[in-house]
Amino acid sequence: MYRQPSTGIKNFDSLKSWSIWAGVLGVVQAVIWIGLTITAIVAYTCHIYITNDMTYGTFVKTIFFDVYFHGSCKMSTDAYQSYDSTILQTVQTVFDPTQLLIWDCVYLGVSVCWFVVSIVLLVYVRKDCVKLTLGAIYSWAFFVAAICAMDVAAGVIFGVDFGRFHAKASQYNANDINAGAVNPNAAQLVAGGVAAMAMMIISFKGFIMWLINFGLLVYLLVRAVRISTDKDSSDTLFMPRKNSNEILTTRAPIRAYEEERVNVQAYNNDAFLPETRSTAETIEVNEEAIVRAAHMSRDASLMDRRFRSIDAFQQYPAPNSQATRPVRQSSQAPVQETVVVATSGFPMPDYSPGLSPSSNGILRHPQQY
Repeated sequence: MYRQPSTGIKNFDSLKSWSIWAGVLGVVQAVIWIGLTITAIVAYTCHIYITNDMTYGTFVKTIFFDVYFHGSCKMSTDAYQSYDSTILQTVQTVFDPTQLLIWDCVYLGVSVCWFVVSIVLLVYVRKDCVKLTLGAIYSWAFFVAAICAMDVAAGVIFGVDFGRFHAKASQYNANDINAGAVNPNAAQLVAGGVAAMAMMIISFKGFIMWLINFGLLVYLLVRAVRISTDKDSSDTLFMPRKNSNEILTTRAPIRAYEEERVNVQAYNNDAFLPETRSTAETIEVNEEAIVRAAHMSRDASLMDRRFRSIDAFQQYPAPNSQATRPVRQSSQAPVQETVVVATSGFPMPDYSPGLSPSSNGILRHPQQY
């Protein structure tokens, strides 16, 4: 017995390939962001090393830490160098370090969920289980959409911070030749702008990875919607939706040893039901003679429609009813039928009536009625 074809997913190979890419990239990115958010939380509690010497080489790193991650805790001079940050505090950022800590904690939770659903996407996308596949795709898409939305929000926020630092730094002179003295602490504003720009790029994941995540999100959501609305998931000849082994087990069996039965309809009369299979024998007759004999018949007016077209001329046998027809034995030989095909290759015979003798022996012409 052959089982019926099971419900599957159209173009599953391409869906599986995209799911693998989305799952692998999701796992890698989630691990990276879990590490970054944990580092930010640790930095807020001052359990991190910054620098033990304040130089121009460590200036940007120190400003970066003070603007976005330095909490109210105190650090030792071996890990952090204090400096005059009065000019840096003149710029009000959208997120202070405490608010950014809350954002980092939320992002950490979402990244953990992203890691989990990416593994689910790799494991539970199956051709023979539509519900598990849709559940894996929808759960992955939900958290990736949340990640993309948070990235856009964070990128806009840090972009605003960059604009504020840039505007404030533009108020200070950097050339003592033409505009007077230079304030060396104004370099803190430049470093703050660099920190804001770096945070914006990190939030957008370098822009390229954000676009890749968004593209995968759109594609898998579209495929999930098509799968959920697809009511015809059986395989076809030109678009098989199963593996080759499954096609071999679900297609109809090949009956190689069964005799093929061919019914030859020798007549075009719908009222006639042939009893057995028949073979046709072709006999060529004179077309002109048949037409002439038909028109000379007394019943030509009744038979006019029958002989109007020589192609319609057939010798129809009497129709047999199904009830009175004898049962044919399986060993009975086929009956040979005769099909008359009219041609014009014979001489025209004379069908005029001859003289008929009367009762007294005198030949008389037939009477015309």
